[in-house]
Amino acid sequence: MLPYNKVCEVEDFTHPDLLPVLREVYPHELSRFGQNWPIGREYRKEWEVAMSIRAFRDLGVLHPNADVLGIGAGTEPTIFYLTNHVHRVYATDLYLQEWQSESANVGMFLNPDRYWPSLWNPRRLVVQHMNALDLKYEDDSFDAIFSSSSIEHFGGHDEIRQAVKEMARVLKPGGVLSLATEFRLAGPSPGMPGCLIFDEAELTGLVLGSALWEPANPLVASCSALTRSAERPYTELLAVVQAHVAEYGELFYHKLVWPEYPCLGLTYGPLAWTSVHLAIRKQSRQDSL
Repeated sequence: MLPYNKVCEVEDFTHPDLLPVLREVYPHELSRFGQNWPIGREYRKEWEVAMSIRAFRDLGVLHPNADVLGIGAGTEPTIFYLTNHVHRVYATDLYLQEWQSESANVGMFLNPDRYWPSLWNPRRLVVQHMNALDLKYEDDSFDAIFSSSSIEHFGGHDEIRQAVKEMARVLKPGGVLSLATEFRLAGPSPGMPGCLIFDEAELTGLVLGSALWEPANPLVASCSALTRSAERPYTELLAVVQAHVAEYGELFYHKLVWPEYPCLGLTYGPLAWTSVHLAIRKQSRQDSL
């Protein structure tokens, strides 16, 4: 079985536990690239989303009565896919801050249709401007929480601890947190300016090691040689994103085409990193006694 808590690897894209999920979540990519997709077009962002959906489904929180919270949700595909399968999706981010306009645009309030080309249910989506460090919800409100490529931008370790504390507070006992972020394969802590890049010890200390959580499985922090051999310079991929934003005005992930695949690992000076996914269940009150 493919672990729920692991580092992104190119081999995951052909794994029978994940491949069908990728194709279910991204039917428009099959139409765009053909029936072999995602083979030959492996992209870590799509891996993050599929890992989240798979974890929710396998761990029993993907059902018609579930309320799901997205933290730092931006225009994530996870938002739109989930509206077809749960009671309500609450997408939260700093949508009203101008500097967030590329990945968390105010357009989510006005016309979210433009951010997703496949089927979704707008009647089940609530979009809210909200700080992840101060969630405006009651305790034990949500069956599941997802956060993808977001928590690393919240500040330093103190801010991460506060964000995790808030996630735990609003998640129901027995609920599941799906968290995807940056995993450091080489180079020094803390990462880049404005972006933390975590190693195994930091993830354990800040997230997995909390007494509030029960990880779905131990973190598998190894990364295959094939994945490492395909690392790309961060500056080159940043230039692709900047050109994309210049053309479309916003970052529409479903229109991105990278110059080379797999597009999984990045390098910047001594740093090398890729995505990591964590699936964690909040302990019931009885378990925590």
